[in-house]
Amino acid sequence: MKIILPYSPWWLLLIAAISVGLAMLLYFKNPYDILSTLWKKILIVTRSIAFFLLFFLLLSPFFEKNKKIIYPPEIITLIDNSQSIKIDPLYTSMESTINELLNKHSKNIFFDNYSFSDKISNDLTLSFDGKATNIFDALQLALRQANEKENIKAILLFTDGINTQNNDPHLLFSQMKVPIYTIGLGDTTIHTDLQVSKIQCNDKIPIGSTFPIEVVLNAKQAKGKSSKLQIFLDNELIYNEIININYDNFSKIITIQSKANNEGLHRIKVMWDRIDDEKNIINNTAVKTIEIIKQKYKIGILSCSTHPDIGAINRALSGILLNEVQLIRPGKDQIPNDLDVLIIYQLNSNCLSKQNIEQLKTSPTPIWLFIGTQTQIPLSTSFVPWLGNLVNSSYIESQVKVNEQFPYFQLSYDEINFFENAPPIITLYPRNIVNNKFPIIFYQKIGNVTSNNPVMFFYQLNNKNIAVFIGEGIWRWRVDALKNNSNVFDAWVTKIINYLLNTSNKDRFRIIAESIYQSTEAISLQAELLNQSGELINSPDIEITINSDKGFLGKFYFSRTGNAYTLSLGQLPPAIYTYSATALLKDNPLTTKGTFTVEQSDIEMQNLTADHDLLKEISRFSGGRFFTFTNLDSLDKILLSEQINQTYYTIEKTTIPLIQSWIYLIIIIALLSFEWFIRKYMGGY
Repeated sequence: MKIILPYSPWWLLLIAAISVGLAMLLYFKNPYDILSTLWKKILIVTRSIAFFLLFFLLLSPFFEKNKKIIYPPEIITLIDNSQSIKIDPLYTSMESTINELLNKHSKNIFFDNYSFSDKISNDLTLSFDGKATNIFDALQLALRQANEKENIKAILLFTDGINTQNNDPHLLFSQMKVPIYTIGLGDTTIHTDLQVSKIQCNDKIPIGSTFPIEVVLNAKQAKGKSSKLQIFLDNELIYNEIININYDNFSKIITIQSKANNEGLHRIKVMWDRIDDEKNIINNTAVKTIEIIKQKYKIGILSCSTHPDIGAINRALSGILLNEVQLIRPGKDQIPNDLDVLIIYQLNSNCLSKQNIEQLKTSPTPIWLFIGTQTQIPLSTSFVPWLGNLVNSSYIESQVKVNEQFPYFQLSYDEINFFENAPPIITLYPRNIVNNKFPIIFYQKIGNVTSNNPVMFFYQLNNKNIAVFIGEGIWRWRVDALKNNSNVFDAWVTKIINYLLNTSNKDRFRIIAESIYQSTEAISLQAELLNQSGELINSPDIEITINSDKGFLGKFYFSRTGNAYTLSLGQLPPAIYTYSATALLKDNPLTTKGTFTVEQSDIEMQNLTADHDLLKEISRFSGGRFFTFTNLDSLDKILLSEQINQTYYTIEKTTIPLIQSWIYLIIIIALLSFEWFIRKYMGGY
């Protein structure tokens, strides 16, 4: 502990001189004082010290001391709570066994416990009813904490290794700084099993078109057997075949063509008959819902500069039958008048004349504007004046942060996780920080710092929407998604286009909803209401009544967000849902109706063979070890080891004003009291 003085120490000499001078003045100038010379000297010293201590407080001194804070060792525990764990005959005793192990060591180790499936909970209440397994997100959560806190000694991962949701855990290997001890659950035995792995088909199909249906089949330990495969469109059998299984690890892809005759929602059902010795028959059937619609959309991409981003956008849109994508070359191709959406990539003077720009401004066609290193920003201000703030700004490599409160449509947890961890792109760092009050979907993230600078936002011009993306290099995002066997990038591009398409109509009131949801998905609906001038408003209440083919679900009210509305319904059971929504305007209430489908997601039951090889790989790479659930005694010994039980401490410096020290004040009071008592005792005053 030491005393810190904010002023020069020379002030102490002045305070000492004043203190001694005052004390001597009070005693030697007192003619009635009968004290002896010795007592005068003693009391002068006493009063001088008391004065000095009092005047010393005028310099605002404080004392600094070091405080040692000890943190107990901490272990993060992750436990798989998904349905596939029930295949393990020991699953009924797992919760009690794990609790017993953790309680045994809880006196010396702090356990931060999580259960995970399609969602993560900070508790150890295990029901083994999760509809998916997301090992990636659970591990990422634990590794993020381990990299932030020094006292985390290890991660315990209890799972069967079957990762059915999100990214491959191998992508996290570079972040593993603490040992991960994996405990293998489930059954690694390969049983006889037929599996309809996937139905591949566009979700939306234009009426009258012929569309492909691709079915992926897999079989294990069924060599020499055969089974009948049937494919139905609604209740009509459109394909059947006897599938002969020629080897134990069998796979086959069947592609058929079907006709989109009737508008509306339709269900494709694939059934593969059960064979002898097959235990899991849930994955013998798969269902996919499609929507057949009347309209086909024409999308133009005006490529003002050559860039791989254009190819990424083109491929994302061309994979959907509903889209007719046309690449427009400046100076060679005319911009068609019948476009539903126009994408302008890096506008410059070689691309559009001022006359063309004025025509596009007055056109009802919505626009997606990309700003990059080859963009002439002053031209872009013709569409979005705010972009003038970016003139003479510098380019910087950055990532994006998703605005989870974005009002127009919802990004799923997987999509948010993808974009926030996607490869960096080149974005503009504004020369002047100017607030953007438009709906922003992506913010600029430089390192670990998220700024208020928009990377993507929406703007209204002449009652039509313009999407603005400030950056280039999104082709890296698509490559990253494809590496992970994900269509997140394509889905994002489609959502932007669908929003621009939907907002180009003249309906004053509409509900924004997907046609098809999965039962594992949290469902969120959005609503938009326009006034007579075509401006977004959200002052009136909006109520919605939802029914399913299984009965009444309920009546709900939308919440306001930004200048729109949102309603979170959470996960809903599989069914066909119809809704009727009303905007409660005083003069003329507006009503709109619609439908959506929630499909059963049996992804947990598709593959029940535990993957302990993945767990061994995680442990080996992180410096941990793999254990079976029946061999927890070995894990018990590790939890008792000195390496795990080492405490961690930090030294925290604290500063306290000296005037707050009661000991200091008692010393002053004691000195003054002593001096007063002696004077009175000796007959002075």
